[in-house]
Amino acid sequence: MVHSHKESIPNTTAHPNVYKQGREPEDWWSEIKRTHGHVGPWNVLGWRIGKAALREFDTSWGRHEIDMICYVPLRTPYSCMADGLIIGTGNAMGWLDIRLAEAISLDVIHVCVRRKDDTGPILIFKPRPKFLRHIDAPKPEVLETLSRECSTMDESDIFDIQRITTSS
Repeated sequence: MVHSHKESIPNTTAHPNVYKQGREPEDWWSEIKRTHGHVGPWNVLGWRIGKAALREFDTSWGRHEIDMICYVPLRTPYSCMADGLIIGTGNAMGWLDIRLAEAISLDVIHVCVRRKDDTGPILIFKPRPKFLRHIDAPKPEVLETLSRECSTMDESDIFDIQRITTSS
């Protein structure tokens, strides 16, 4: 007898989809360090944008309700922003919640976010040029200090949020 994939998923009340039962890390800093190997300002930038995206779309960690495309130069340290987005939102590249796209210059780095159900606006999180200059190419001995500073800066000093209303 052949069973459909849907029939083989056990019943659960914790979340409507058994595969979406992760828990938000209590200590995001340690989680970035554990999964990425170190904490850097690009991870922190991704984490901050991820948290802001959840807030702006009124959703919660691990719900997989938003799509994010992270436009960065496809090399480190810029691509490290994706790991911060993952820790900040509970989304995953394997779920295609988060994707990387190439930005050819620091000037066009941004994260584009929308709801998976296509309701509501598209949000563009654009890091401020002054902030990007501040975090670009830090010396290894100041990496942790700079990362901690970035974690407590006012959001408005780190990035702008542009709201694009779509007609559906």
